[in-house]
Amino acid sequence: MVFRSSFYSLVLFLSLHLSSFAQSSLAFESNQIHFNQGKEYFEAQNYVAAREEFANYLSRQGDANKNDVIIAEYYQVLCSLYLNQPEIDVLGYHFNLKYHNSPQSNLLFRKIGLYFYAIANYAKAIQYLEKSSLGNVEARYKLGVAYFESKEFDQALALFNEVKSDPDEEYAFSAAYYAGVIHYQQKNYLEAIADFKKSNGQSKYRKDLPYWLISSYQQTAQWDELLKYAEPIIGTYPDLALLVAEVQFKKGQYAKAAKSFTDYLKEHKNESAAYKKGFSLYSIDKFEDAIQCISGLLKEDSVGQKAYYLQGLSLLKLGKKSEAAASFNKAGLLLWNPMMQEEAQFKSINISMDLGKWTEGLLAIQEFGKSHPTSSFTAAYQSLAADAMLKLPSLTSATTLIKSGIPVSEEMKVAYQTLTYNSGIKAYNKENYKEAISYFDQAMAQKANQNVTDEAAFGKAESLSQLKDFEAAIQVYKPLLTGKHSADFLQRNRIGIAYAYFSIKEFANANTYFKTYVEQLKANPAGKANANALLRLADTYLVAKNYTEALSYYNQAIENVKTERDYAMYQKGITLMYLERDAEAKATFQSLKKSFPNTKFGDDASFQENLISFRTGKYADAIAGFTELINNQPNSPYYAESILKRAQSYSNAKQPEKAITDYKVVIEKYAKETFAKDAVAGLQEELNGVGRPEEMTAYLQMYQNSSLNEEEKMEVEYQAAKGIYLGEKYDKAIQPLKNFITHYPADERVVEVTYLVADAANRSNNKAIAYEFYQKVIEQNAHPSLNSVIAKVADIEFDSAAYTKAITRYRLLKDKGVDSTIIIRSNKRILQSYINLNEVDSALIAYQEFSASTSKEAENLEEAAKFYLDIIQLMVAKGNFATANEMILDKFRNEFAEVADATLGKAYLLLAKNLIELKNLAQAKATLKSIIDNSEDKESVDAAKALVKTYFPK
Repeated sequence: MVFRSSFYSLVLFLSLHLSSFAQSSLAFESNQIHFNQGKEYFEAQNYVAAREEFANYLSRQGDANKNDVIIAEYYQVLCSLYLNQPEIDVLGYHFNLKYHNSPQSNLLFRKIGLYFYAIANYAKAIQYLEKSSLGNVEARYKLGVAYFESKEFDQALALFNEVKSDPDEEYAFSAAYYAGVIHYQQKNYLEAIADFKKSNGQSKYRKDLPYWLISSYQQTAQWDELLKYAEPIIGTYPDLALLVAEVQFKKGQYAKAAKSFTDYLKEHKNESAAYKKGFSLYSIDKFEDAIQCISGLLKEDSVGQKAYYLQGLSLLKLGKKSEAAASFNKAGLLLWNPMMQEEAQFKSINISMDLGKWTEGLLAIQEFGKSHPTSSFTAAYQSLAADAMLKLPSLTSATTLIKSGIPVSEEMKVAYQTLTYNSGIKAYNKENYKEAISYFDQAMAQKANQNVTDEAAFGKAESLSQLKDFEAAIQVYKPLLTGKHSADFLQRNRIGIAYAYFSIKEFANANTYFKTYVEQLKANPAGKANANALLRLADTYLVAKNYTEALSYYNQAIENVKTERDYAMYQKGITLMYLERDAEAKATFQSLKKSFPNTKFGDDASFQENLISFRTGKYADAIAGFTELINNQPNSPYYAESILKRAQSYSNAKQPEKAITDYKVVIEKYAKETFAKDAVAGLQEELNGVGRPEEMTAYLQMYQNSSLNEEEKMEVEYQAAKGIYLGEKYDKAIQPLKNFITHYPADERVVEVTYLVADAANRSNNKAIAYEFYQKVIEQNAHPSLNSVIAKVADIEFDSAAYTKAITRYRLLKDKGVDSTIIIRSNKRILQSYINLNEVDSALIAYQEFSASTSKEAENLEEAAKFYLDIIQLMVAKGNFATANEMILDKFRNEFAEVADATLGKAYLLLAKNLIELKNLAQAKATLKSIIDNSEDKESVDAAKALVKTYFPK
């Protein structure tokens, strides 16, 4: 060896110079050979020889801490390990105690641990690797495996989670695999999936990984991920084909499932897979292929039952309904799957109905309902039964089905109710109204469908109306106008109840419904309409005296109705008369007679034209028209009334004798007619006018005896008396009005008549009677003009100098809280009354009330000043000169300083006179001189000069 030759040359060279060192070097070299030889033997796995060499080396070393000594002992322990010596634990722990700070101590434990790991002694491996694996990926991975194999999964998982993130892919992939297995076993499938995906880079696990991953996807129901992963590798893993097909089938990916099942079935025989393939083909509309696929499955077993059912579905899709029904019947005879059996039987029923076999289908439903009383198809077959019942020709078959004992649905009840209702309609259309009501009552009794119930009720109401039982019809119509209904239904009921009310002359109620009907008709012009409703609505407005609305609707009726147009035109003319649009009314009547020459309203129109002439003051035309009717149409219904109207026309034309003649004819021949009372009133007025009132008694008696009852007689007398009053013949009205009070003292109109007597007397200046009857009105305390009556009585008393009574009346008016004008007037009259009664103190109080109630305008101040002077005069009359002067000075220098000079002059003249009476001549003279020098009132100046001349002559 070159190295050794060189080394010897060096030793020789050194020995020449260092002789004392030579022996020591040779000893060292000899011992080092054992160390080196031991390593060579160890590397050659000759552990016996190696251990011997290391023993020789160690026996010649004195320094136990020398590095080569530590390494030699390290190798010596490893040799015992690899030779599987039983004392290895002692040797290892002894080495660790001896050299615990040496790197070889940790390395030795790791080697021991890895050795035991290699021979699957996982307990020993854990014992050593736990103390030596830190910082070494391999050791930590294998420690994790040792834990895994020892079923200590939590410790293993912690180590695998650490190692799987290491850059060293060799151990990272394996750790991820083991971590995935542990997660899977712990049912942490999402974590398991993530670990298995990571470990996919390690080829030694790739064979098992697909099953772990697919199973994890199954456990987490990640079907899309499962298919995404599994579909590309089916070629490598053909045993996954069935699983993939099942998942595709489960997800409804029938086209893919059909292909996967086909691939699987090429190498396998599986009836369930064949059925699912057939179902998949059915689901992608390959019905004939589906039928072909399951043809071999048509047996009397569980799969065969499903196959028959699927065959029925496919045939049904192909439009082969009869063949489909046969397949469903076979499936329905098999008991393997009761639910499918039930569904197949129902499908057969459904096909029968679809083929129009109503009777056959209903019989099948009856049997099915008895066999399956709690079937999930109950609602469906009930719907089919309901539909079939409506298509049956008779009510009898439907009744039999309803009473068969099968569950009866609301829909079936509705169908049966509808059938009874339709029977009612048929009877109604044949005008068999009583029979129709019977059917409608049956339909209403079912109460299955509110709409049908309501329609049946409407049909009953219409039938009752046709039978003229309007009161009963109204009671049926009314509830139908509340709640939620269609617009058409409400309209039909409105017009029905409106005509019913109209027929019994309850026009206000009829108006309400006719109006709503017409308004809704305008809002929905496309709806079904009854044009004559416009005419009836107009009639109700006319009855209610709402002439504007009546006219509007009569015009609409004339434009829209097909019948009764002549009636509409006549009523329009009448309405125009009420509106006092007489020219238009006449034109309407004339148009009516021209448009409808044979109308039954011709006489009516002519009579109304004459009335228009009468009412518009064209009495000559009216007389001529009524005379023509009287002379030419003695049978006219307006004959007697025309005599009355001619009499009234004569009266207004100032032809009293002719009027009297006609009035007498009416009373003599037509006293029982309602308009005869107008003849009584007219005759009385005309007789009074011509000064022959005594003739009235006989005719009034004649009229009252003409079968009039007491109430009618009372009404005649009342209207006759009041008519005279209203004719402003007040003096002649007094006695007839008094007679009415005498004859009918309990009548409610006595209060009014009492007032009329008083007012008539007052207007004719008969104050005594006026006062008497005004007093009675006050005592009755009921007339609406009571305050006015009190004022009139007070005025009568005041005017007749009955001041004390007048004061009481005026104070009563004030207490009633009437308006301010009456209060001021009352205060004024009270003040005047006290002045006239010479009651100074009361007059002063009354003056204060009067003054407080009036404004301080100049006119009012002037009047107040004059009243105040009147009170001062009363003071002077009593000799209270000084007090009178104080009152003059207080008021006329202040409050009344701006009144007229004439009033001021009178005040200061009175002051001067009082001063003369008080012997204060100097002040009196000065006052008179002031009047003469300053007053602009000539009368006051002249009076002052006269007093100066009398009392202060020069």
